[in-house]
Amino acid sequence: MIDEFVKRFDEKRTELADVFREKHPYSYIDVVRAVVKAMHTDDYDSIDPERIHQIDDGDYQGTLLFVIAATGYQPSNYWYVKVDYGSCSGCDTLMAIHDYGDDPPTDKQVSDYMTLALHVVQGLRKMDG
Repeated sequence: MIDEFVKRFDEKRTELADVFREKHPYSYIDVVRAVVKAMHTDDYDSIDPERIHQIDDGDYQGTLLFVIAATGYQPSNYWYVKVDYGSCSGCDTLMAIHDYGDDPPTDKQVSDYMTLALHVVQGLRKMDG
């Protein structure tokens, strides 16, 4: 877990909840992108929400690997997070939240998306050597 990301998550909690309150994230990359936007700073070499690469070797279920580059020309810093997904709302967190069927998202759905976002933050790791 990266302490500065956890701190930034706490600081941006309301803004991130507003993103999920506005509309449902329909895929895990939407959740990861929202989290990375909240983690991003104007500093050179910050985690970049425009440079998220998704690897999915699964089919109906599996593991998504998101690799996120830093800002700047030819970045040398990268982060990654793994997200497991399932094939139905009984075994996939995002699908289960969607199955509430409400639009716009309810307070319960927003809360659940925030929990999912927290798990993404907790799973972010920097790639080192």
